[in-house]
Formats: sequence, C-alpha cells, structure tokens
Amino acid sequence: MRCAGWQWRIPLQHRIGNGYVYCSDDISDDEAASTLLAHLDGKALADPRPLRFVTGMRKKCWNKNCVAIGLASGFLEPLESTSIHFVQSSIARLIAYFPDRHFHAADVEQYNRLTQFEFERSRDFIVLHYKATERQDTPFWKRCQAMEIPPTLQEKLDLFRSAGRIHREQEELFTEVSWLQVLVGQGVMPQTYHPVVDMHTDDEIGRLLAGTRQVLHDAAAVVPDHRAFIANHCAAVASSERCGM
Repeated sequence: MRCAGWQWRIPLQHRIGNGYVYCSDDISDDEAASTLLAHLDGKALADPRPLRFVTGMRKKCWNKNCVAIGLASGFLEPLESTSIHFVQSSIARLIAYFPDRHFHAADVEQYNRLTQFEFERSRDFIVLHYKATERQDTPFWKRCQAMEIPPTLQEKLDLFRSAGRIHREQEELFTEVSWLQVLVGQGVMPQTYHPVVDMHTDDEIGRLLAGTRQVLHDAAAVVPDHRAFIANHCAAVASSERCGM
C-alpha cells in the first residue's frame, strides 16, 4: 500500500477513533479507505466517511461588520488539532477589539493582522512535520522533503541548526518545547551547542541535570496514571474495547 499522508489512532473509553489524512493527488479514495481499514485493531464500526478540505484562511477575517470565526475563517489540516484553539483565540481577540458603532479601521486591521500571524505561525509548525520527514519510500514523502517552505519556517530551521536556538515570537501557539520535540524527534540537529554552556563547569551542568531529573521523578511518583485518573474523575457509563472511525 502506498502512503500519502498520516493516520491517527485515538483510544477512547467506548471505542478507538481512527482516521487517515491523505493527498488525493497520490491515491484514490478507495485506496485510502483500504489503507485505513487494514490498520485497525479490530472490526470497524462503520464504513469510512471521506471528508474533503482545502487548507487556507480568508484574506480578511474581519471585513466591515462581519467577522469570520472557526471554519468560516479558515482551516489547517488536523495534524495538530488547532481548530478549537482558533475559535477560542478569535473570540478573545474580538472581545479585545470589539467595536462601537464607528468600526475604527485601526481595530479591524489589528484583529486581522493578529489572526493572520496566528494562522501562519501554526502553519509553519505543521509544515515542519512534512519537510523534516526522513521517509523516502513513496513519491508523496519525497515531494514533501523537496518542497519549498515559508521564509518564516526557514528562519526557524536555520536558527535552530546554528546552535539549538528556538525563538518564540510574541504569542505563537506552539512553544519552544513543542518545536524542540518535532525538530529533534525528526532528526533536525544543531551544528553546535549554545556558547553560554561554556560558562559552566561539567559539575555544574551535571547537578542541574540531576536536579531536573529528580523533580520529574518526584512529580511522576505522586500523580495517578492515566487509567486511574479516568476511573476516578471521568469514567464512561459503559465502555468496551472496540474499533471505529
């Protein structure tokens, strides 16, 4: 089976959610459905339901006396599940710049500028997953490796490759930790370490790392595991281990 995208598997209390996000230029809907069904943990609860989408955003999410929020404003593919956040942040932004009867142009322009910034920086983080892939087993992934990327993403890659620096501008959705996980996790490594490290001795660095390790160990020892938390706080009325889509 050719791979032209990525598949998710989300265990829930009453079923296991599955989906396949793929490029329709590379495989047909029938082939995508077969790929999805072949990778389930058990019997499907329903037939696959194809959903088509076009990524992008409106040129102006606030235009005159209309504000587009949620799917009306745009959509990024679901790799990082940004849609709910975009709804919440758009509402918060609208409250911050809510107009009186005059609709000042400065308020509208600032709202649109901040909305575009949030979409584009989130887009960069999603594109990174595809650009930094190490897969070369299908034409789709080879094309992703060779594709041109936005200048803002290229700047982040160049900065990280220089000495492991990650700059989070203003209130980007994804933090330095998120960028680090994807960059290092997909094999993007800096050429050298940050020069500030040389200001500390090996013993000082060792104590810092040991202290961090101990804090994480102590925290993990007192919190319940995932199964126990669900059982105590949000258990479903009835659950069964089934597979669905």
